[in-house]
Amino acid sequence: MMKENWIIDILRSKGFKVTPQRIALIDTTSKAGHASVEQIYKSMKDGFPAISLTTIYKIIGIFLHNEIIKEIHIAGKKKIYEIKKSPHAHHVCAVCGRISDIYIDTKDLVGQIKSKGYETTSPAIYCYGICPDCRK
Repeated sequence: MMKENWIIDILRSKGFKVTPQRIALIDTTSKAGHASVEQIYKSMKDGFPAISLTTIYKIIGIFLHNEIIKEIHIAGKKKIYEIKKSPHAHHVCAVCGRISDIYIDTKDLVGQIKSKGYETTSPAIYCYGICPDCRK
């Protein structure tokens, strides 16, 4: 069952229906941690055989616009989505492509950037290396 009740509150407060498909997309993305549209679609297809990629993209668009999910851009990969959470970096395995969250304090980083006259709208830090499984 879903633990992201704050998402349902956001949807309702903005006048969106809380449909089974929207709840399933939240659950799927939350369980996966990081998922492409194709991964979300494949995972949801069992529970919703009639669901289309168009519906998935529409739900993702609503969630992006309302800052429920975040789009991750990793060089050489398809767009990846995750439930929006506290600021963090991503470690990307150069061998298998696995993405892991690394929680860091971005306040100092954003402060340093601001002191240079920049406005940070979406801080993103990506570290590339080899995950423990691939190092074996």
